This record gives sequence, structure tokens and C-alpha cells, in this order.
Amino acid sequence: MHIFKRLLTQKMITPVIFLILFSMSFLSGSIQELVDGYIAILRSPSVLISDYLHIGGFGATMFNVSTIMLINILMLNRLKMKMTGPMFAGLLTIAGFSFFGKNIFNTIPIYIGIYFYARYQRLEFKSFMIVVLFSTGISPIVSFLIFGTGWPLYIGIPAGFVVGLVTGFVLPALSAHTVRFHKGYNLYNIGFAMGIMSMVYSAILRAFDIDFFLGGPTSELYHNELYLLTIFMSLIFIIGAFIEDRHVLKKYPKLLNSSGRLVSDFIRDYGRAPTMLNVGLLGIVALLFLTVLRIEINGPVMGGILTVMGFGAFGKHPKNCIPVMLGALLGALLSPVYSLDEVGMAIAILFVTAVAPIAGRFGFFIGILAGFIHIIITPLAYFFQGGFDLYNNGFAAGFVAASLVPFLEAIMKNNGKEEAEA
Repeated sequence: MHIFKRLLTQKMITPVIFLILFSMSFLSGSIQELVDGYIAILRSPSVLISDYLHIGGFGATMFNVSTIMLINILMLNRLKMKMTGPMFAGLLTIAGFSFFGKNIFNTIPIYIGIYFYARYQRLEFKSFMIVVLFSTGISPIVSFLIFGTGWPLYIGIPAGFVVGLVTGFVLPALSAHTVRFHKGYNLYNIGFAMGIMSMVYSAILRAFDIDFFLGGPTSELYHNELYLLTIFMSLIFIIGAFIEDRHVLKKYPKLLNSSGRLVSDFIRDYGRAPTMLNVGLLGIVALLFLTVLRIEINGPVMGGILTVMGFGAFGKHPKNCIPVMLGALLGALLSPVYSLDEVGMAIAILFVTAVAPIAGRFGFFIGILAGFIHIIITPLAYFFQGGFDLYNNGFAAGFVAASLVPFLEAIMKNNGKEEAEA
């Protein structure tokens, strides 16, 4: 019990989550199948939507997820970084997107680019750690240039590596400016910045008539395993919250009253116990939506679940998430063009929570409106950024927030909450 509580206090259960995911790598198939599947993942172009469960199988995907997570945990430990809400959200988001686009091969060049930027600015690398953790949402550009263009490897490898370096070098400065565009109401701010870069890359590739819409089919073969995994992880966080503080239920309502607007570090502001309870409850909320809508879990959907849970430490909670999810669902059901049978629409129901702070600040019905607009914009955002930004919903959310928030602030009286959290 003492060791478990130490993991709660210092690491927010992330080492436990890693061990669970890593152990699941060996539950399906032989070692040779795992190795072959992992090589297939590394050689995938990895653009949206590339489901690693379909490409490499269950064992290889879980190995990819767990090892990427481990590398980042070790990096945080090496830099002696304290676990904060953004750090926790970054780790679970990394785990989530390692189901459909991130791997060790396409993340390293971007990390190196950020390191070079830190050196150029004569700042510590760890001061950019939030950007580092979220930066690999644009990692498919590296894999695509190497494996998706048809270029020989002696051209593709240098091209992918150099573009990854440049992307990492530019991203910290760009993301610092984009937050002003949406005023902190898009939790996936770095995803919005990467969407802008992806739009430039896709325009260049279009100019040279290179086909980059290579996202393949998804796999729902492992729905039951992933469903049970989500329940198990959610319960671990909920139980951990009560182990940490048996009075956590008395403290949780204060967290629920937060708008979630950037930068909302729930660990710092409300403590670990209420934050862990929030993370676990968001996992249950995500599963309830999927169950009611009869959406089966594949790689991208699992990525959405883990991202929602991760941001339970960094701006999301049931009170501000449910309205925007309902709005997205309403948009998908009313539109004669979009359908929840499409994987992009299905995962958008989860990723729409990027604009959860709009509901937290302006109320339930405005949250429904934000979710409705978001679900309509998301497919268009994908077309413009070409699938290189895994955080496509973050790109869309930036435009939703930028279009809605100025209007809402103009017509609604300020109740003092914004200043308190700005």
C-alpha cells in the first residue's frame, strides 16, 4: 500500500498504466508476430487515420504504446520534472495517439528539433516540456515522407528527418502565438499550431501532385479487450483518489466549477485526489457515450478515450465535456452528410472536448452549440491539413473558439469568473 500511495503522490499512477499496457503486449500472438507487427507499424506512413491495430495487430500496438510512454516517463524523470496537469495530459495523449500515428521512429526528429530550438534560445530543454509532450501530433509528416511518397529511402529518410527537425524547431514559437487566436478556449492549442504547419506541408505536396490521403481501414477486433482495459484503468484512478484522500468527494465539486480554460492545471489547483477522481470519471463518461451509440473501440477511438482521460488533469471534467459531446452528437445525427458509422465522426464525439472550456465558461447550451459547430468543421479541417496533424480536432477547435468566443464575450456580461482563471 505504501508503494502504491507513493506512485499516486509522485507520478499520478502513470508507471502503473505503463506496466498494464506493456504486459498486454504479450497476451496476443507470438513474439515473432509482435516483432513483425511492430516493424509494420514503424514502416507505416501513419497519416490520419492509420489504425495500428489493423497494421500491426494487438500485441505490436500495445508494445508501441507502452514503449513510447516509457521513453517519455524516463525523460521526465531524467529532467527531474514534477508531475503537473499538462504533463499528465501529455503522457496519456502520447499513449492514446500511439494507437494510430505515433511511433518511436517518427517522434525522435521532432524532439531533437525542439532541443535545438531550446539551445538556440539559450533556455533549458525542460522549459519546453509541455510542447515536447504534445509535439508529436505532427509526427506523421516524418513517416509519410519516408514511406508514403514512393521515394527511394536515400531521399525519403533525409527528407523526413530534416522536415521533422524543422517542425520541432518552429513549433514552440508558433504554439506560443496561436493561444491568442482562441484565447485559451481550445485545450489542444498545440494541435492548432500543428494544423497550421500541416496545412503548409499539404499545400506543398499538392503542388507536386503527391497523394497523401493514405489513411487505411480500422480494426474493431479488439473492442472487448480495450473496453475492459478502459474500465480497469478508470477504476484504478477512482480507487487511487480515495486511497489518496478519503474526503475527495467533498473537494471534487470545486474542480467541477472550473471553466477549464487554458492553463488549468487541476493537480496544482485542486490536488491529486480530485484530479484522479476526475480522470477516472471521464473514462467512464467516454465509455457510456460509446456504449449508448454502439460505437466499437478501434485504435483511433482508444486514442480518444485516453486523451479525454489525460485532459482530466488539464481542463476537462464531466460538467464541461458532456454539453459539447451532446452538441457534436446532435450535429452528426442531424446532418444528412455525416454519419457516426464514419470513424472520423465517431472519434470527433470524444475529441470535441477540446472546446469544453466554452461550456465551462458560457454554460450548457452554449457548449452544445460549440460541439455542434465543431463536428461540422472537423472534416473540412482534415482536408486542409491533409492528415499530418493527428490532433485534427485541435485544429478545428481553434476555429470554433476563435469564431464563438469574441461574439459571446461581446453579448454576455462578465461574471468575474474569466478574470479569476485567466
